[in-house]
Amino acid sequence: MVRVGLLWVPGFSTDPQRFLSDGVNLLQGKNPYTAPPALPIAYGHLRSFYPPLLEGFFAFAVWLWPDGRIFRILGGLLEIFFLAWFFHRKRQRPLPKSLVLFLLFNPLSVHEIWREGHLDHVAAFALFLAIANLRASGHRNHKLHAAFFMLFSIGWKLIGVFAAPFYLPRQRSSRLLQQVQNPYLWLALGFLALQLLPVWLFTEHSARGLTVYTLYWHHGNGIIHFLSSLGFADAHGVWLVKRGIFVLCLAISLFYFLRWLNLIHSLVLAVGSLLVFFPVQHPWYYFLLFPFILLLKRWRNVLMLLCLLSPLSYLDYIPASFPWGFWLKAVLWLACVFHFIRKQTWKLFSR
Repeated sequence: MVRVGLLWVPGFSTDPQRFLSDGVNLLQGKNPYTAPPALPIAYGHLRSFYPPLLEGFFAFAVWLWPDGRIFRILGGLLEIFFLAWFFHRKRQRPLPKSLVLFLLFNPLSVHEIWREGHLDHVAAFALFLAIANLRASGHRNHKLHAAFFMLFSIGWKLIGVFAAPFYLPRQRSSRLLQQVQNPYLWLALGFLALQLLPVWLFTEHSARGLTVYTLYWHHGNGIIHFLSSLGFADAHGVWLVKRGIFVLCLAISLFYFLRWLNLIHSLVLAVGSLLVFFPVQHPWYYFLLFPFILLLKRWRNVLMLLCLLSPLSYLDYIPASFPWGFWLKAVLWLACVFHFIRKQTWKLFSR
């Protein structure tokens, strides 16, 4: 009832209007990577920077109903379909009540799908299906399904590349040479490059499109606000935060190669840190954590809590508000990481 009721509540995000504009351009035979927006939209000076598969979905949705709410409806139907399939699949194995309540009532899904019309959850669910098939038995159909869902997720929102590493721990050898021979890894990287080509080849605005986040968007990141209070320009703050994320991911990679962490723990730490500290604190990016929530029991509770706290990033849109939502997530995540690293270190030196 709440989900359906939100279809008539005015949206906060301006993204669905861009979805609508791109769909109109495509139906008119125009290239959304080069043509100006067909409708009045925020950041109208930017050209589209969505992958081709998603652009095709925009055109299909506008063909069905040229109204921004169509993205809420279609995205919501896909969410309901996935949840129905997931609960049916798990009917023989009782799910934790906390997970069931999270999937049914978490504000990330309810608000971002049914009120805002964001579509990142589609890629996240496809990523889950890719990983689930990769972790299944070695039957040929599972491998084909894994490749299909991985490619679909990459084509939709580029995040399907995270499926490939889940195949690596199943290798008998942990040597790097064995891991880079993983066919899923090369398939994912190749298809990722293919999805990026249209933006780089067909528009002179790519520096302001695909790489727009490298310039000035920093909603909700408390570190950038803190640096700004010290006199740093926003662009410099973004630059420093992005380099900080890079150094953090390098450290996690080093821990993996030193065998202090296994690959899955390293991946969760890297993705979680990226989302928590990313300069663009848009809540809908936290859908990326859904596959980890569904598949990894050890990380489930803290990742669900991060998703529940993610809407606090909207407080940054309130003038002069302190980004305490960012600091709350950051402190929670750092405490969790410290606790995990401490336990891993104790195991390492107690052998």
